[in-house]
Amino acid sequence: MQPNSSPAATFLFCIESGILESQTLLAIECLRRFGGNQARAPVLAVTPRRGPSLTPSTYRRLEELDVRYVRSDQRNSWDWFTYMNKGLAARFGDELAQTEQVIWLDSDVLVVSSPDPLLLQSHEDFACGSINKNVGSTGPEDPFDAYWQALADAYQTSVDSLPWVVTQRDSQRVRLRLHSGVYSFRRGRGLGARFVADLETMLGSHVAFSRKLPQPGDDVALAFSIAELKLRWRNLSQLCNYQMAPSSPSYSRDEARQAQILHYHHTLSTRSGSDWFINELQTFRPDVATWLRPRLPLNRRAGGLLRLAERRLLRMVRTNHQRKHEAQCRFMVHE
Repeated sequence: MQPNSSPAATFLFCIESGILESQTLLAIECLRRFGGNQARAPVLAVTPRRGPSLTPSTYRRLEELDVRYVRSDQRNSWDWFTYMNKGLAARFGDELAQTEQVIWLDSDVLVVSSPDPLLLQSHEDFACGSINKNVGSTGPEDPFDAYWQALADAYQTSVDSLPWVVTQRDSQRVRLRLHSGVYSFRRGRGLGARFVADLETMLGSHVAFSRKLPQPGDDVALAFSIAELKLRWRNLSQLCNYQMAPSSPSYSRDEARQAQILHYHHTLSTRSGSDWFINELQTFRPDVATWLRPRLPLNRRAGGLLRLAERRLLRMVRTNHQRKHEAQCRFMVHE
C-alpha cells in the first residue's frame, strides 16, 4: 500500500482473556511485519462477550500496534457457543470499520506474505475458501444431507438455495461448505447482522450434526447467510488459509512455501508443537522462523491466577449450558 493511498480493507480479530491474547497479538504483529501491501492496514480487535479483562500489557501492545479495540459484554443465550463470537465480531466489523471491505482472520493464523488475494474485486461481495468436504453434502444421496435439509427448514428456505462449490483439497462438489478461519466481505451488504441471526437460528432450531460433533461450527450458518443475501462470492485459495499443523494429513512444504497465511491451530501453545512448526518453517521461510522462535510457545495462562479462576468458572457454567442445549437436540447423522 502506498503511503498516501486509502486502505482497501480492515482486518478484524476477536480477542479474549487467555490464550487468545497471545494468539491475537502474535497474528497482528505478524501482519504488521510480513503483510507487505497490507501491513499498515487498519486493524479492529473486539471482545464481544462477557469475561475477564485483558491484561494491561495486552492493552499497551494493542495501542503500540495501532489497533482499535472494542469491548462489548453482550449477553445472549448462546454464549457457550464459542463461534458465536465470530458472528458478533462480523457485525462489529460491518458497523465500525471505515473501509469498504473487512477481512476476518482467526487468531491462530500467521500472515507471512502480502495477503492481496483476500481483497475483493468490484464484482465480488464475499470470498472464503472451501477446502474439503468435511461435514458437507454432495446431494440427496449423501448421508449428511439430512442435516443440511433440516437446517434449511429452520431457515425457512430450500436446501437447493445453497450454491454448489468444488472443494480444493478433495475436489468434491458439495453444497456451499466454507472454512471460515479466513474470509473477506464487503460492508453494507448486511452480512454481519445476517450472520448473527443465522447463528441464533441454527442453535435455536436444536438441529445437530451428530453426537460426536453436535455443532460443526459457524461456517454452516455463514453458508446460509451468503445464500440468503445472494452475495457474489469467490472460492478463496487454500493458500490464504493453509493448514500447517503436525496433525494435518494434507500438509506439504512445497504448498506451504507458497501460502500467504498459515493456520497453525493449537500447535504453538506447546513446546513440542512449536519446535515442529519452527523446524518446518526454517526450511522455506527462515526469516519468519527467526522472528517467531523467541515468541514461542504461546502463553496459555495470561492474566494471573484471578483471571484464570474466572475463566475456569465461566467455562464450567458455559459447559453446563451447552450440555442442557445438546440434551434437547435432534441428531441428524448417526455415526
